[in-house]
Amino acid sequence: MQEIALAVLRGLAERGARVGWAASAAGPLRYAVRGREGAPQMLLLHGLGDSLAGWARVVGPLAAEFQVHLIDLPGHGLSHKPPDWKLSTLTTAVAQYAQALREPVLVGHSLGGWLALRIARNAAVRPAGITLVNPGGAMLEPREWVPFRELLSARDRTGVARYLERAFHRPPLALRLFPGEVIRAMGSEACQGILDNLGAGDFLREADLAAMKAPLRIVWGARDRLLPEGTLDFFRRALPQAEVVLLENVGHLPHLEAPRALARALLAPFAS
Repeated sequence: MQEIALAVLRGLAERGARVGWAASAAGPLRYAVRGREGAPQMLLLHGLGDSLAGWARVVGPLAAEFQVHLIDLPGHGLSHKPPDWKLSTLTTAVAQYAQALREPVLVGHSLGGWLALRIARNAAVRPAGITLVNPGGAMLEPREWVPFRELLSARDRTGVARYLERAFHRPPLALRLFPGEVIRAMGSEACQGILDNLGAGDFLREADLAAMKAPLRIVWGARDRLLPEGTLDFFRRALPQAEVVLLENVGHLPHLEAPRALARALLAPFAS
């Protein structure tokens, strides 16, 4: 069932797109490009365990105004498995793709937001703007991340129900009916490999983000109880210049629960 659903979503995300493979230090990356040539460029970076198919219900409106680039992160979707699961390996691969673009707007959900900030912080890319959608990577006390890791290690129906309750405002019926699909996604080599390889130096520190110069926006599903409670407060402190857009009655996955509202937030001009 999961394969069928993902194939349908991928077909929708890649509809009318130019698709192919881009070389990277982590191996070939699957990409899809939608929108007219010469339009401002936008790069969409999905979250942990997801793929470019996750943007299927958001990318259409974006492609009317931007040339939208979607990629499968290393080891996700159709992209090749990387030589290792270190965050630095993923960061380098994403930066290599982004460097071929013209001052793109970077949009990252969860892990994708974490990667967007890392490549911008390292000056690997000079973005026209950055939008973070329920971003991960906040430097918090290690104990604050323990419940998150436990939720992503669910291996039974009870654990899946707990994960869905925390991740969504209203969990999709299909995921509630087929918990095995959730267990398989969260237990994937990519998902667990990245979590297992995270070190303290991978997390974002307030001091490291203080020099960010690109226009910034944080889009936050207000019912997100998956990420640690202090995450939004961390980013408000670390990025005081960022505009914050709260999506009410939406959890950690706005692209699934409120794709139209998310698309509107992504298309809004950045505050000067």
